[in-house]
Amino acid sequence: MYKFSIKKELFEDILLKKITILEKEATNYWKKEILIPKIIDDSIFFDIKKSENLILVNGLGEDKPKIIVECLNIEYIKDKSIFRFHLGKILEQKNIDDFQDEKDILIKELLNDKNELIKILENLKKSIK
Repeated sequence: MYKFSIKKELFEDILLKKITILEKEATNYWKKEILIPKIIDDSIFFDIKKSENLILVNGLGEDKPKIIVECLNIEYIKDKSIFRFHLGKILEQKNIDDFQDEKDILIKELLNDKNELIKILENLKKSIK
């Protein structure tokens, strides 16, 4: 299972499923980790070592946000020198309790509006009596 430290914005976009493909630079380290060299008829070819899941973290320390996400496929784009990881379901989440997506914020605003309308209706009922 490969582990990547990624920026907060990218982490949130993956968590919200706005991004389903993660691209990482094909550094020498990642080429050694992911590519498997094969020699066929005096030519070198590379297979890609598959991984079922990826660990994605944001930040440092014990309480850093972390998700484990399904890895559907890995591609090596040689001319761009990148690896492309196709992401599937989020299998596990840790330390993202304070994370609020746009839906959470909207729901909170709607509940506040509802409570305010209830107060206005109660005041109207009192003034009619």
